[in-house]
Amino acid sequence: MSADTATAGDGARLGRHAVVIGASMAGLLAARVLADHFAHVTIFEADTPPEQAVPRAGVPQGNHVHALLAGGAKVLNRYFPALHEDLVAAGAEYGDSMIFPRMYIGGRWNLPLESGDFGYVMSRPLLEALVRKHTLALANVALRTATSVSGYLTTDDRSAVTGVTLADGEAVNADFVTDVRGRASTAAEWLKNLGYEAPERTLVGVDVGYVSFQVPARPKAERDWGLIFVTQQQIPRDTRAGGLFCIEGGRYLVTAGGFHQDYPPTDWPGFLAFFKSLPQPDIYEEIKGLEPLGPATQYRYAHYLRRHYERLQRFPTGLVLLGDALCSFNPVYGQGMTVAAREAELLDRCLQRCASGAERLENVAPGFFRGAARIIDTAWNGVTVEDFKYPQTRGQRPRGYALARWMNDRFFALSGIDPEFAMAFNRVLHLAAEPESLLKPKWLLRAALNSKRQAADFNPRPLPASS
Repeated sequence: MSADTATAGDGARLGRHAVVIGASMAGLLAARVLADHFAHVTIFEADTPPEQAVPRAGVPQGNHVHALLAGGAKVLNRYFPALHEDLVAAGAEYGDSMIFPRMYIGGRWNLPLESGDFGYVMSRPLLEALVRKHTLALANVALRTATSVSGYLTTDDRSAVTGVTLADGEAVNADFVTDVRGRASTAAEWLKNLGYEAPERTLVGVDVGYVSFQVPARPKAERDWGLIFVTQQQIPRDTRAGGLFCIEGGRYLVTAGGFHQDYPPTDWPGFLAFFKSLPQPDIYEEIKGLEPLGPATQYRYAHYLRRHYERLQRFPTGLVLLGDALCSFNPVYGQGMTVAAREAELLDRCLQRCASGAERLENVAPGFFRGAARIIDTAWNGVTVEDFKYPQTRGQRPRGYALARWMNDRFFALSGIDPEFAMAFNRVLHLAAEPESLLKPKWLLRAALNSKRQAADFNPRPLPASS
């Protein structure tokens, strides 16, 4: 029995069977949480995940860089105590979230400080494969692949979801259903067919395009970083960003991204020229003498999509949704997996209240959706304020946008020169602390008096020239 197996299934039982629709990262985390509260958990996945850590058809973005922020890493390590050893053994790199990465964001480089918060760098397929392995090591969790769900089972009055119907007609009863089918989830349509209102939707159009190559990596002993990320210095003039991640197998995964249809080229010379055009030359200098290990992969993303289930007045009992089924973010900022992890943690807290008798299981959804909305707000507000600097970004700018933009600019600038504030700001960026933690009078005053140019021109760790 693994350490992870031993930690699950020890809590009070809330029912005999729970169902998870979708075996994405969010679905696997949901199953891990449900395993502590239900006798059996079944995950239904329309795809057939590969045995190896390679991208799967259902996750086309898996070919590109993915960030597991410190806030998400903390959640994963809590629920899977043995995951860290497996990740490191498989070649994942990890380190302090302020020293391990070299991040050029908001016109400044991150200060290299010991924050005590750790993050990982690896391919998305490796992380997903190992989380799937540890989830399925739980004695009360089963995965049925190549199995599509076609609808919800309900009571006669449709007030409660009591299971799911599979595409082949099989009815599967459940005490609780978690729908984690991602951005393409048809839950809203299914609910509408049951007589419920569809949730309001918010879209923010950014027209982002990704192109990635894998190239041989410099040995770990020759560098003091695990990833480099360079994004726009001045918006709306700059529309380009890029990341270099040190992934397993002695490889760099290099991803170029362009906003508003400034799509990166898929040929290697054009790809290099794209990186040479970024506001900092660090990634270009690292890869300019290398040859790709295979062809380019590309991915395009038109808009954020948020579904406001927290605003619904009526919702059936026995059902919740999380992950991209609630909100899919601009992938450039790497927030999705961490938001899903925090939502799974929230679901656990809600179910613990049910187990203690403080809450009824049928009343979980409203409180969960309100809490999930607050988690989403933290990530959403932090990045849409940047994306709306582009006049061509589609969508409704939120109230108070001008003030939020001014504060964001000042906070980024201050974080480039003030170590105390930089550590606090880093925790918010990594979704490990709430934005309100930054609203201390001393920091607001320092931010107001600081000039942005001080931070924009300061590189605390110049990259050694490549040979």
